[in-house]
Amino acid sequence: MKNRLNLTRLAELDRQFCDFAKLQPAAAPRCGWTKTVRLALGMSSQALGERLGVSAQGARKLEQAEANGNITLNTLARLAHGLDCEVRYVFVPRTSLVEQVLRRTHEVAGFPMPSVFDATDALTEAQRLQALSVVLAQVNKRGLW
Repeated sequence: MKNRLNLTRLAELDRQFCDFAKLQPAAAPRCGWTKTVRLALGMSSQALGERLGVSAQGARKLEQAEANGNITLNTLARLAHGLDCEVRYVFVPRTSLVEQVLRRTHEVAGFPMPSVFDATDALTEAQRLQALSVVLAQVNKRGLW
């Protein structure tokens, strides 16, 4: 994939991230999702281990690794499968991708932020993308990041 700035894709991703941004970042249980779901199902460590092809102690170690954040995505997917769950992996931008590009453009090229972005709620997406494309047309995108 070429390293190009696609404004339409940028705006589309911003829309998709809106729902994920509403999720609570610290919502994960202290003991981890694996153990929480297993206990909610009334499943023993032994039963989970059998589903995973490991011992009960192995299942508990995997639960602990997940709770500590020391687990690979592949192993997490195995655990989820053993609990009839899915793993959803997503990056959630702290600010919109469009805002990040505008801010970086301002930092690198010194161009002022367009005044149309002060009232983004009142603008249509097409107007925002048009204003962004005007600003980006003046910048060398290779050196943007």
